[in-house]
Amino acid sequence: MQKVLTVVHSTNDNELIKKCSKLIKDYLLSLNITKVKKNSLNDQIAVDYFFNDPANACSYKGLRRRLSTYPVDYCLQNKAKRVKKILFSDMDGTLIVNETLNDLAKYLGKGDQVKELTALGMKGLLDFSTSLASRVHLLAGLKINSLEETKKNITLINGAKKLINSLKKKNMTSVLVTGGFKPVSTYLKNMLKIDYEYSNTFGIQGDEFTGKVIPPVVSAQYKATILKKIVTENNIDIEQTIAIGDAANDLSMLLEAGLGVAFMGTDVVKSTIDHQINYTDLTSILYYLGISKKDFA
Repeated sequence: MQKVLTVVHSTNDNELIKKCSKLIKDYLLSLNITKVKKNSLNDQIAVDYFFNDPANACSYKGLRRRLSTYPVDYCLQNKAKRVKKILFSDMDGTLIVNETLNDLAKYLGKGDQVKELTALGMKGLLDFSTSLASRVHLLAGLKINSLEETKKNITLINGAKKLINSLKKKNMTSVLVTGGFKPVSTYLKNMLKIDYEYSNTFGIQGDEFTGKVIPPVVSAQYKATILKKIVTENNIDIEQTIAIGDAANDLSMLLEAGLGVAFMGTDVVKSTIDHQINYTDLTSILYYLGISKKDFA
């Protein structure tokens, strides 16, 4: 079985890069893996290591033991399953810096209350649907024009635009699947030219929020269901999908995808998902897919 280990460094420190490279090669040698082909995706910042691993001996556990003190991100995959066709992505904390419900709650002076509920949901300490209902309830009476102000304050995560544009260049489909709300999610979809969008809808009466969510709720299970639905509709193998997210509500989707990546994940996500990005930005997804910097859009 041929594998590919992609390593992305957060710095161009040559000494650090050399140390990481030696640690990786020594680790593979300890597993009797002697033939390793190294290929650069971006000078030495991002590199692929190709090797045969018939015993399936190379593991994240072994890599973490050696690389945990270094500011690098890495992804271990079967080479034959590396090519993907559809990206599924969360919104808040994944494509944008904002937690948009927290931002909205500030207009009612309830930012701290909503922020606390958001954090509990993200950590998996409170069921997402319960967390969402409780947070939206606190927004009852908020004027809908606050959504326009929230849209103006959206800040993209580093690499978000380059990620979507580069995947489009490779004819990959992008899908936004978020527990966040329209029209903010629609605004982001249009800004980044994402192909499809699934998100929640506020109950509105007149020019105010009712404090309710209009079903269906984009819960953890709903995200996984959407992924499987789109896979079926496009007649592709689920292994040809990649999903990225940061919170407990993303776990089902990340586990369902061919490659699930935790981006700056909460503890419950990082303890469950092996493929992670903790030190670099969203362009690491492109490297994980074998796309070199010269092919970025």
